[in-house]
Amino acid sequence: MPLWSPSANLQVRVARASGGQVRVLEDADTAALNTLLAADPVGTVSVAAAVSSRGTAAPGRGRTGALVLGIDQENAEANDQPELAAACWLGANIIPVCAGAQQAEAFGRVLAALRRRVSSIYGRSEPVLELFGTTGWGNHREIRAEQPLMVMTEEPQLEPLPGVRKSRIEEFAAVERACAAMFTEELGFSPYTQGTSQYRDRVRGLIQDGHSLIAVDPETRKIMFKAEFGAVTSQAVQVQGVWVHPQWRGRGLAAPGMAAVVRHGLKLAPKVSLYVNAYNTPALRAYERVGFSRAGSFSTVLF
Repeated sequence: MPLWSPSANLQVRVARASGGQVRVLEDADTAALNTLLAADPVGTVSVAAAVSSRGTAAPGRGRTGALVLGIDQENAEANDQPELAAACWLGANIIPVCAGAQQAEAFGRVLAALRRRVSSIYGRSEPVLELFGTTGWGNHREIRAEQPLMVMTEEPQLEPLPGVRKSRIEEFAAVERACAAMFTEELGFSPYTQGTSQYRDRVRGLIQDGHSLIAVDPETRKIMFKAEFGAVTSQAVQVQGVWVHPQWRGRGLAAPGMAAVVRHGLKLAPKVSLYVNAYNTPALRAYERVGFSRAGSFSTVLF
């Protein structure tokens, strides 16, 4: 997939590709975008966190700056500020927001025209798979079509793993190694292939924000268990990077470790969520033991 080249008239290109159905959102659309995101706080938490951090729906700067595509409600009055029916985040990843199959198809036509390089497409299953199919992109590495989306809103009844706490910046090197090991196991390639400094900045930022949790073995000082809050809003947090060191696997650490993570997460937002590959039966069982229940399905297309 060739790199996307910016156009002096991006709106025209987007409108042409979608028959006028899709447009690029601007700063004036921020409130409408936030209203749309609030309709699905668990499914859209990654986009909501990114928009909150940026403070605007307007495109980012530069050739690779993130932008948000939108489709307006059909019944909006001509003189009113448009209300959004659906949106699509386009950055390093593509994430459709509150989109049905027809809207996802429209986004897919636009993305095919923009020809932008991305790492993944993910989100609720129907729009992700429809969008991806419409693009015609054939250079993907893997499609993970069934990923249960799970959520908790109450304190876990399971006793939490002792010692799970926020990691400290002086522990950065150990946390980075654990994160890289988990990433490589999960995706089959090193995170450093996508940029060493960017990955290290991401890990460092999670630690500084208090969103990196670890449990350390008191004898070896190795990280036994770790997880992160990859996206945090006032409505939901999304857990990512759950990992048990190989030396401590098979000892039942995952479920109590996650119980501790949920307790931390519920201090930040009323809902704690995650998504997991359907084939990962041990992880699914551990999450169910903690008290997670299913809230739909995600899909991920990896490039």
